[in-house]
Amino acid sequence: MSLLVFFKHKLVEKIRCLYLINFNFRYKSNMQRYKESINKKSKILIKSELKELKNYWGCYPLQYFNHDFYSKNCMLSMEEMKNFIPSYYFYRVIFPQYDDSKAVLNIVEDKIVMDVLFDGMNFPTANVIAKKKTRYIFNSKGIALNNDSFEELLSSSHSAKLFIKPANGRGGSGILIAKKQDDVYKIKGSDLELNFDYVSRLKGDFVIEEAISQHLDIEAVYAHSVNTLRVITKRNTQGQVEIIATTLRMGSKGSEIDNTSAGGLVIGIDLLTGHAFRDYATQEYGLERFYEHPDSGFKFKNLKIPNWLNIQNEILELANENIILNLTGWDIAVTNDGIVVIEINTLFGIDGLQSALGGLEKKFSENRTVKM
Repeated sequence: MSLLVFFKHKLVEKIRCLYLINFNFRYKSNMQRYKESINKKSKILIKSELKELKNYWGCYPLQYFNHDFYSKNCMLSMEEMKNFIPSYYFYRVIFPQYDDSKAVLNIVEDKIVMDVLFDGMNFPTANVIAKKKTRYIFNSKGIALNNDSFEELLSSSHSAKLFIKPANGRGGSGILIAKKQDDVYKIKGSDLELNFDYVSRLKGDFVIEEAISQHLDIEAVYAHSVNTLRVITKRNTQGQVEIIATTLRMGSKGSEIDNTSAGGLVIGIDLLTGHAFRDYATQEYGLERFYEHPDSGFKFKNLKIPNWLNIQNEILELANENIILNLTGWDIAVTNDGIVVIEINTLFGIDGLQSALGGLEKKFSENRTVKM
């Protein structure tokens, strides 16, 4: 690394760190949890651990506070802590070795574009029945709708629930849910009816998806949300794709979305067997362990992804066809008929993955080529 690039990394990392701690809600919450903790290690030990992690990675170890390494309840050794990649190092050093995020971001992070892409590649996907783009509303074939044709479209849907998703939303943010009541769809949490006028007045672009019927074995874990696999694939130096990490994400507390950033739970999946990687689930941040689901009582030691070998093969087949991304986060629903691709992600979140799997450094050991 040249001296100029080195100082650029240092400057950007410091600015980013200050911004996250002071303005990002989740990082602010993590720091507040640290400040309010009455069960911290000694100041000397915390300072020593922070210094060693910073020297190891070359950037400030915010993961120390994300995963409560400062707590006396944290039983991780220093070597185990080092396995947790700082977000700056992952996004600014490791990720660019695979993809140009600026070039692909507008493709895969726009759900309207993604739906067209998936349709062209014949991927098994959720049924998108309508799309709002600027002030126009289209059906799945790109035909513009009016009030009457939109009403006919809704009447023809047999889904008990529809998800209205912001085209550029991340982490489950901004998702609206409409449930069928007496042959009309009502927006959850209000008396408003889902109709042409309602969608037209929404600010921004949206897709409207029918709900997915998940496999009964997955539904048994938590029935209120579609619990999805987050599967990470990367293309190796020979150009072949491999699965390097998988988690199952679940809703909780009655939530109908499973995103860990929205308060859901996450558990690692053993890549060889499809069983739970550990006998407990976690949240995206913190140390709390859940040996059974707090809503359903499902014991995580009994978790097994059905048809796991077939699922892996299906995902690898799709991932090898997807030449747009080399490092991809796949959101996959498991149904009785196979997999459904919810979306693919570039710059996917790593905190939930690392919480569930105990760090990701070993998955990217060949990318530790930059010393900061």
